[in-house]
Amino acid sequence: MENDIWSKNIQGIINLDLSREMRFRDDRKDLFLNILGLTEGMTILDIGCGPGTIARKLSKWLGEKSKIIGIDRDTEFIKYAREKAIKMSLNNISYYEGDALSIPLEDNSVDACISHTVIEHVPNKEFLLEQKRVCKLKGRVSVMYMRPDKYIRTEPDLVPKQSKREEELFDKLFKESDEINNEYSVGKYWPDPVGLPRLLEELGFNNIQIDAIAIPIVIDDSRNKINEKMAIVRSEKEQLFEGINIATCLKRDKLSDNELIELKELITERTNQRLKFIKEGKNIWDYSILSLQVVSGMVE
Repeated sequence: MENDIWSKNIQGIINLDLSREMRFRDDRKDLFLNILGLTEGMTILDIGCGPGTIARKLSKWLGEKSKIIGIDRDTEFIKYAREKAIKMSLNNISYYEGDALSIPLEDNSVDACISHTVIEHVPNKEFLLEQKRVCKLKGRVSVMYMRPDKYIRTEPDLVPKQSKREEELFDKLFKESDEINNEYSVGKYWPDPVGLPRLLEELGFNNIQIDAIAIPIVIDDSRNKINEKMAIVRSEKEQLFEGINIATCLKRDKLSDNELIELKELITERTNQRLKFIKEGKNIWDYSILSLQVVSGMVE
């Protein structure tokens, strides 16, 4: 039986894939591999792999001597991930549909487990114990989650801002979004920054480490070529559109067809204004810096 609850109700495939592509950029390869303790030749499990973005990155970064396994309970994510891996000729990835609390792998079968923005949606203890079961002795379990309390976002005067009308339409469309989140336990089990490493200790993990990675999303960064700058802006628009489409399907009576068209036109207008600055070579320095915390422990 197919399960498309997450991709159809919470985060769409495009939204998740684009956001993870921006977070796990190739120029941060060594940073991520070092913190996660991943090396060539390992068998690595990516739990809650979504559309397969991180698994694809690890496949390229670590080479064909490594084996990457991606697991997600959403059927549509797995279909997308498999198709994209085939198109990219990444032969060292396997994707399976499965639950993070009941991983379809044998005991002691992988060298490392990683997860990104998964732990906040599932019971923490059961989640960690299941990874401990499938991970080999001396293997490392690494949990990555965002810290919204450490989020930085600039709002320079020149940035194209939402009009009052756009805000009204967004509020109307997403008015009952908390009900959806509660229904599917979105963020229900958010880990405590102190409680999580303590839980790892209680569950018998050793060599516990805490790291943090600042992830800047900066359009005007001089290292970005003009096509990369434009791609960031367009991807933000695509993510908004997908979120609107999901919300519309869930609550068909929230916006009329004309209001939906109007909302997308307002977003497109803002996007075009931002692209115009890029084409003109004008930097306005609207950026965000996300804080990714990584808590890991070794299986003993």
